[in-house]
Amino acid sequence: MPERVQFFFDPICPWAWITSRWIVELTSQKVVDPTWSFISLTLVNEGKDYEKEFPVGYTSIHGLGHRLLRVAAATREQFGNEAVGRFYTSAGEAIHNEGRRSGYLDGGSIDDILAKAGLPDSLAAALDDEVYDKVIRMETDLALSRTGKDVGTPIISLLDRQDSSFFGPVMSSIPKGEDARRLFDAYLTFTAFGDFCEIKRAIRSAPVFN
Repeated sequence: MPERVQFFFDPICPWAWITSRWIVELTSQKVVDPTWSFISLTLVNEGKDYEKEFPVGYTSIHGLGHRLLRVAAATREQFGNEAVGRFYTSAGEAIHNEGRRSGYLDGGSIDDILAKAGLPDSLAAALDDEVYDKVIRMETDLALSRTGKDVGTPIISLLDRQDSSFFGPVMSSIPKGEDARRLFDAYLTFTAFGDFCEIKRAIRSAPVFN
């Protein structure tokens, strides 16, 4: 049986995007069965001084991620988990692979993202609908309650294993085939040890999306 995983994402995060493509690769191999859930970097960093603590423009960048999560929440409400995965794939390809983030930051339509995901353009109205902020906050709080509050996205929970929620893994390229399975086997080994907390080194290269 595939391992049930809950993947908490913010679509604006390039590192979460790479990790999510690893999860999609594992899904294609029937290694995992993902539930797509939400963590907003806007909410994670709530209360911080963006002008002092982040590069210029990050208020808008994180804001775009939060607005896209509203659309993801509306998508799940109307069409279910699998449709959220399609929306995330389409949004991530547009923002990260195709480098079109600036167009959406400038107020460009997301109709192309929705169309590629096979979703109605009416979902774009959710971008500015604060009614979805409640579920986004709830899932952000849930993710951080499992890992601690000093992390961001991605967060993965192994749903069939007790106390198995971790930030990461963070990597610069997308594992494929046997490499994807080997990494997941190693991930399961690390996370099975109840007192395991962290293994880390500095990012060594820019993310490679393709």
